[in-house]
Amino acid sequence: MADDIIKIDGSFGEGGGQILRTSLSLSAITKKPFEIHSIRANRKTPGISHQHLQAINATARICNAEVAGNTLRSTTIRFYPGNILHGTYSFNIGTAGSIALVLQTIFYPLSFAEGPSTITITGGTHVSHSPCTDYLERQWLFFLRKMGYDAEMQTTRAGFYPRGGGEVVMKISPSHTQHAIRIKDRGRLLRIKGLSVVSNLDTNIAKRQQMEAQKQFSVQNIPHEIALFEMPAIGKGTLLLLIGEFEYSQCCYFSLGEIGKRAETVAEEACNKLNNFLKTKGVFDEYLADQLIVPLALVKEEETTFTTSIITKHLLTNIEITKQFIPIGVTITGRINEEGSITIKPL
Repeated sequence: MADDIIKIDGSFGEGGGQILRTSLSLSAITKKPFEIHSIRANRKTPGISHQHLQAINATARICNAEVAGNTLRSTTIRFYPGNILHGTYSFNIGTAGSIALVLQTIFYPLSFAEGPSTITITGGTHVSHSPCTDYLERQWLFFLRKMGYDAEMQTTRAGFYPRGGGEVVMKISPSHTQHAIRIKDRGRLLRIKGLSVVSNLDTNIAKRQQMEAQKQFSVQNIPHEIALFEMPAIGKGTLLLLIGEFEYSQCCYFSLGEIGKRAETVAEEACNKLNNFLKTKGVFDEYLADQLIVPLALVKEEETTFTTSIITKHLLTNIEITKQFIPIGVTITGRINEEGSITIKPL
């Protein structure tokens, strides 16, 4: 059995936790065991953190896996998957670690289960260096449903860094047939929709975020609608999320508040990200492009080509890890940190 295990260098490419999460998802689906060494070796604090440990343990639970090395700060794990088990699950990260990243790890295996599942996860919903749960709900799931996946999610309580304590509930139904996404051109920009959120802070902060974004889009003569929202939470936090709606696609960017960061700065950051996307011909924003590699690789007998605003190191790393588990051919047109296109072809 040792000769059959997939061996992965965790310091490869971008070298982050995504290598681990992608390996967990695809191992559970393909039933191929794997071993990763040098996990997050180049990070300030190497090895497995709380959110990575929860991703490992959650995936192990839903596919009845045998695991070695699943401890905090471990830099090596071995994972031997069993059968995927649908059902009702509850996971607590225990810190403000990203709920979104744990949820994305177990979503795909549970979508291939024989029955529906309900997942409740407690932890961080709005933390740096990860998609917020609003992005998952409004952008990631928007495109996954087009591919044939069937799920609903709700953030019942926000969990901003550093307090965490957020809660997300997701209901997943089996997805028997997946389709490639065929969008050659995003088309004309129709409007921008936004969400300006505060939790346990003066609503004037949300209004200032809203007004700054409205000012920028008014100058550009872009139709826009930005709603104000107070989100229940244990701690304090702010968010401005923007969705650019095109004729055939959409992009999504957001910025989070923090102590000492002006509301206008939060809005400017989100607006600048979206404006940079508009300068390209990308169909997918750079974050979505990265996150769709796994589901697109799972599509059988259909080729997918898409353009992205930025070819990131994250994206290229995810492609290489995915190829360890699934026989796909990938053609990349463009240079790293510039816009380009990706073609994924099943072999």
